[in-house]
Amino acid sequence: MLLRKANDNLVRIISQKDKKWHKSAPDNMTYAVFSKFEKTENQVFIPCEVYKEFTYESAAFSLDQKLHESELMDEKERSRYAQLVKKAIKMLKESAVKKVVLSRVQEVTKRTNDLEILEALLQSYAAANCYFFSHPKVGKWMGATPEILAAITGDKLKTMSLAGTAIFNPDGNHIWGKKEIEEQQLVTDFIVENLNNCGVNDLVISDVQTSRAGNLIHLKTDISATIDSSRKEDYIDALHPTPAVCGLPRDKAQRFIQDNEGYDRSFYTGYLGIVEASQANYFVNLRCMQLFENKVKIYVGGGITALSNPILEYDETVQKLITMKRLL
Repeated sequence: MLLRKANDNLVRIISQKDKKWHKSAPDNMTYAVFSKFEKTENQVFIPCEVYKEFTYESAAFSLDQKLHESELMDEKERSRYAQLVKKAIKMLKESAVKKVVLSRVQEVTKRTNDLEILEALLQSYAAANCYFFSHPKVGKWMGATPEILAAITGDKLKTMSLAGTAIFNPDGNHIWGKKEIEEQQLVTDFIVENLNNCGVNDLVISDVQTSRAGNLIHLKTDISATIDSSRKEDYIDALHPTPAVCGLPRDKAQRFIQDNEGYDRSFYTGYLGIVEASQANYFVNLRCMQLFENKVKIYVGGGITALSNPILEYDETVQKLITMKRLL
């Protein structure tokens, strides 16, 4: 596992000496974790048997490839995804479910090697949490996620409510619509309620702010609390999956996803991170791709509420595709 946190020059690499698939966390040892959307025994734990780190300075860098939405448009897929969104909206209007996150995957040709893609990722997304994961029994994944699931240092936990998406406009402030504001508030309420149910203390909730991630912007609320540091897994279980990647109520939204999305998300919208004795950092696996010899699979999605517009939701996924496709 290679990981560089947002706005940091330190790149850390944790690896093991053999090809064994460790499905449980090692005792008394730093390790990396790579977990699926549906938390199962198929989590991957990398014991820190070999550790390396280096600094990487991101230079002024722009990708030569210019992408337009039309290059990634697929009318058949557009129609299919819009119909799925319509089905979700109908369900939302007729049930107690307030939000469901729907995703899709698009396969594209890989025209360069993994290291060149990684360098472009590190250079292009200095403000994102960038990672590269490889295991011979699991495969290779890469991403630049803007979302922290939990950052734990001692007895302090920090997390964020990140939802709502729009295209970054350098010429002015974005005016957020009712749908995006409501969507992000649902995520905030879920996190606060679940942390309170875990018995945290000193809960602090920031004002809502606009956060940029590449060519996109999101609504973000920072949340912090005092915790029992021996219960890390309890807090992760309480937070994952958040409504930002699943929906609300969580169990009903997850059931709709399983019954209707039509494919296995695998590690997309799962989480990854590095866990040490004194601190642990977990990130939601967004803005990611799965790498193969001659192709990659790019995973994208969006939050659906009763106020969603099916075609606009598809267009949002295209914008998210551009984030990864431009690296290839």
